[in-house]
Order: sequence, then structure tokens, then C-alpha cells
Amino acid sequence: MELWWILLLSFLAEIIEVGWQYADRFDRVLERIDALYRRSVFLLLLGHTGYLYLLYVSLRYDLLDWPIILAIALKTLDIFTKIELMRRLHGEGEWDPTLRQMMQMPIPLWLWLLGPLTYPWLIYLGFLYR
Repeated sequence: MELWWILLLSFLAEIIEVGWQYADRFDRVLERIDALYRRSVFLLLLGHTGYLYLLYVSLRYDLLDWPIILAIALKTLDIFTKIELMRRLHGEGEWDPTLRQMMQMPIPLWLWLLGPLTYPWLIYLGFLYR
């Protein structure tokens, strides 16, 4: 497969992931994640299409350079952080009042564009350093 198709599919996978998570505040993002998590943790992982595609590209093309490892680590950290915040939101841990205020702050649009712009670039760098 040509590199530009791989990058385009990565961009589209990230757009799909942003599409189902998009909300104006972070507490609403966690509500959307919670809806999938309550059904099944595997369904939640299937919703992270960018993460699954990144793992596929890494295994299919034998890419384990620093950009791919960085991308996988960032995606994994993102997923587990959201799961932990979601669990705390439902009373399974201590909740800091400052964190509760941060959850009510609006999320700017540029923050949602970081994933679709960053991860295809890291895949490109992974192929470049191959």
C-alpha cells in the first residue's frame, strides 16, 4: 500500500474517533465514553479506531521506531486516563474540587484537531526512520 493511503486512512480513523467523542466539555466526553464502557470494555477499545489502526500499521509494516512507540504510548495513556477519570466521576475514587471545575471548562476546537494532525505525522516519521 502506498504511504499516502496509509496516512489518509490514519487521518480518517482519527476523525472517526474524534467524531464519537466530540463534546463541548470534558465531562460530556466522559459520559460518551462511559456509555460504551458500561456495555463492554472491548466495545470501548473498538471505538478507538485511531489506536487500532496504529497498532495494525505497526504490526503489518514492522514499525517499532521511536515515533510509533511514542504514538502508541500517547494513545494508551489517553485511553487509560479517560477510563480512570470516568471511574472517579462515578464515585470510585477521590475527586479533587479543582479537577471538577476543570471538567466544566469548554474544550476549544483546536484541541480536537491535535489527534488527526499528530498521529498521521508520527506514522509518516515511523516510515521515514525505517
